[in-house]
Amino acid sequence: MAAMKLKEQDTRDFGDIVAQRRRRLVGNDWYAIRAAPGTQRMARHVEGAPISRVGESIIERNLRNAGVSVYMPAYWYESIHHRTRKVIQRRLPLLVGYAFVNLDNLNFEKVRDVDGVVCFLRSELGPIRFSGDDLSIIAAEELSRRQEFRRERITRIQTETAGQVMQLRGNLRKILPKGRGNRTNLKDQALIAIKGMKSEMQSKLMGMLLQLEQLEAYEGLETIDRVA
Repeated sequence: MAAMKLKEQDTRDFGDIVAQRRRRLVGNDWYAIRAAPGTQRMARHVEGAPISRVGESIIERNLRNAGVSVYMPAYWYESIHHRTRKVIQRRLPLLVGYAFVNLDNLNFEKVRDVDGVVCFLRSELGPIRFSGDDLSIIAAEELSRRQEFRRERITRIQTETAGQVMQLRGNLRKILPKGRGNRTNLKDQALIAIKGMKSEMQSKLMGMLLQLEQLEAYEGLETIDRVA
């Protein structure tokens, strides 16, 4: 009888320890899930979506819509279409096949029922917990990728802008009268020459000057990059 009482006491003590640990872990620990193939690609854009959800993946959207907090480490990638030359931006997973969820009540079944969730990353003791410190290492790599993407984007925009400026200046030289002094500012010369032009040509020239002014004043994303 005494042994049975001790066993019951041990069970209650263990239950209390588990309950305390569960309360302590709430909001602090994350669990890795295996995402179904294809669910880490970007979901269809939703008009009016908050900036924090721009570029979210299918698995992220499904989990958030189910009320589950999710973190999928990712980075942005930019490419140029070989035929249309259109810039294409994609958000790709840093850990292919995996994302992390934060469970307020450790309700694993709620997550398992979400479309796109295959399973939890497990050990023999159950789903593996990851602390905020564990994820901070991944977040640091994510931030590094983000900064690299922003630098590359700034460089591309600056290169494109410089090319457009050169093209506009070349077009202006074709329109302006010949014999302009090398030291005369191109825009000043255009403003002088515009007075003797027809209204249609004046409108065209003013449009070119305005576009040139905007391009030369553009600083790309440098300011944002310094602040971020």
